Amino acid sequence: MEQRKANETLKEIVKDLLSYDENCYKDVLDRYFDQDAKLSHPLLNVEGTPNIRKVFRVWTSLNCRQPEFDHDSIVFDMNGPTAIIQVTQHLSPRIFPFIDIKVPSVTILRFKKHDDGLLYIEKQEDNWTLEGLIKSVPLINWWYDRVVRVVVGNLMAHAGSFLATANRATSQLRDNSQSAITQGQTTAKEYLGPIKDRAQSYLTPAQDFLTDGIDQAKSAIWSAQKGVKDQVSKFTGSQPPHTNGNIHQTQTHETTAY
Repeated sequence: MEQRKANETLKEIVKDLLSYDENCYKDVLDRYFDQDAKLSHPLLNVEGTPNIRKVFRVWTSLNCRQPEFDHDSIVFDMNGPTAIIQVTQHLSPRIFPFIDIKVPSVTILRFKKHDDGLLYIEKQEDNWTLEGLIKSVPLINWWYDRVVRVVVGNLMAHAGSFLATANRATSQLRDNSQSAITQGQTTAKEYLGPIKDRAQSYLTPAQDFLTDGIDQAKSAIWSAQKGVKDQVSKFTGSQPPHTNGNIHQTQTHETTAY
């Protein structure tokens, strides 16, 4: 598919792709799908056009009505390039053909440009929403709208109210704890202030007394040292001169009378 002709041929591609005619489906796979294209479905994922064709055979053998789409609902983005198609699936089992459950879905075709300059589909994504499946069944739809959604809505509302109350209580506790801490600090300062001043009044005389005692001890030590030095000086100054061990004796001359 040439890029400039994408808008012209896309509707025909989607028409044959959603057709239950196997020849039309095979022609779309051969002409417009990459050989390694992928099919993504809520129930399965396959790769390669041969496997995609096998899935088509199984699905058409179980379901008897082909899906529908609005030609004007196709959106093609050249920047992707991607095509988005609003599709209505008909769930009608062949064993119960009178059952026809319409399920809204979205099919996305993702293209890739090859070396020949043409665009080929590299991935097909079929998206079925849970809400669409539920609303497609009448009894389940009534139960879902009037019971499930109402109950879940009330539960969420009550849960939101509980969370709001819890947040307010937490905020109030935080504010009260901060106020208690501040008040405790203020009370401690008021109580410990006089004690600190009184302790300082006792500590200052003690420090002065200790300083005077240290000064007196220093003075006594200095006086003792000075007295010892004076005694040593007196003792060394009163000794006789040294004679080097030589004793000088005075000879006494005795006069003998004859």
